[in-house]
Amino acid sequence: MAGMCLAVGMVLVACSQSSNDKPEEVVQEDVIRTDSRPNIIFIFTDDHGYADLGAQGVVDDIKTPHLDAMAAEGVRMLDGYVTAPQCTPSRAALMSGRYQQRFGVDDNAYTPFPLSQATLAERLSEAGYKTGMVGKWHLEIDGNSAIWYREEYAPGATDTFDTQRIPKAEKVKYYPDRRGFQDIFFGYADRYRATFDLSGKSFSSARTVRDKRFRVDVTSDAAVTFIDRHRRDPFFLYVAYYAPHVPLEATDEYLSRFPEDMPERRRYGLAMLAAIDDGVGRIMARLRNYGLDDDTIVFFISDNGAPLAKSKEDVLPVSTGGFVWDGSLNEPWLGEKGMLSEGAIRVPYVVSWPGHLPAGLAYSQPVTSLDAPATAAALAQIDTSDLDGVNLIPYLNDANKVMDRALYWRFWRQSAVRQGPWKYLRVGNQREYLFDLESEQHENENLLAQNPDVAARLRQSLTTWAETLKLPGVPIVAPGVTERDLYDFHFTDDGS
Repeated sequence: MAGMCLAVGMVLVACSQSSNDKPEEVVQEDVIRTDSRPNIIFIFTDDHGYADLGAQGVVDDIKTPHLDAMAAEGVRMLDGYVTAPQCTPSRAALMSGRYQQRFGVDDNAYTPFPLSQATLAERLSEAGYKTGMVGKWHLEIDGNSAIWYREEYAPGATDTFDTQRIPKAEKVKYYPDRRGFQDIFFGYADRYRATFDLSGKSFSSARTVRDKRFRVDVTSDAAVTFIDRHRRDPFFLYVAYYAPHVPLEATDEYLSRFPEDMPERRRYGLAMLAAIDDGVGRIMARLRNYGLDDDTIVFFISDNGAPLAKSKEDVLPVSTGGFVWDGSLNEPWLGEKGMLSEGAIRVPYVVSWPGHLPAGLAYSQPVTSLDAPATAAALAQIDTSDLDGVNLIPYLNDANKVMDRALYWRFWRQSAVRQGPWKYLRVGNQREYLFDLESEQHENENLLAQNPDVAARLRQSLTTWAETLKLPGVPIVAPGVTERDLYDFHFTDDGS
């Protein structure tokens, strides 16, 4: 239902329904910027598979019109990677600009993000940016932090780790508002730690806010509120959607867009992605209405591929968590979350900066989530010498400019390297693969025996890189039970 809308100091151009079921002002204001550096937005989804972006052209049941428009106006990465097939290490890399193994965040068991490692937000804040974070952090002290407890907080302790026994004063050190983010609306569902409310009012200090609405909509509301608050400032906004990660949930507004004659987990996953897409549409509209779209670079990336629980069983109720399918798909790539196969680490990756990047470019050189903070730092004119990514802007604007580099991974007892078309993958001491990712077979054909020299070169490159990490070395031991089960299901011994 339309309502009466008032605008003070702005021109009202439309009135639409917001996610909290109240009229939302859609306003137009020609913001006068005094800083030549662009605004920066990172949008990070959660367990979102490569197939589930309409612009990829892989599946026909996904509905992401706003993201498709973003890709049409910007650059879509065909070979866009993250540094890990799991939440915490992938986020640690994005927030630091460095391979997360360099500072010991190898997997989810290595929370929290160490205080000794600078965040991109801290760097940008020092450089004069207003910084904001909304949604899922997953770099704080949590139930996975037993290693931190034994090795750093209470060395020599023999008692069982319990987050409830960690003082709040210690926990808050690792919250985003202590890691460089001036504005936060941080949380997963129902309860959020916030420095502002959704009307834009600042709190005197961070406080708990309760909001039981659909978690995706709350994050979108917080994102556009941050833009409203800082539209006249150079800003960095990190929007971390807790979706389509389990437990699945969605409102009728989004579920009604999809037919009921499909697996229920797929329907809910699609609905959650539609909600994210609507949120992206609101963010992009806000930028346009303030005249900030060509002054803002936006990165859209998933933290890793979808968990399929091997067979994509339609486990009900959809609120079931744990090792279950989240409804998203990784096609055409093999594997799933928890593996170093393409289905786990090659993800939706779009960059938009109207007027500064070629519109509609499908970019085929391998890029990584590490390139997002490196690009952001370069555009903010701060030091990038200790970052592991590259500034993408020169490459995206010059089709003849080639990245001559290798990308590396190490996770659990798996390790991998990609350089050019070749990918070398090792699973402990039991499996070894070499794939040509530019071939139609990609990871369906193991070319190790046919190309021993290529395999040896990549194996040595991977070994050399791994020796530079906090916990050095390539793991050449028996893979864990979960790893073995996943590779047994998705691969044969010869890689087919």
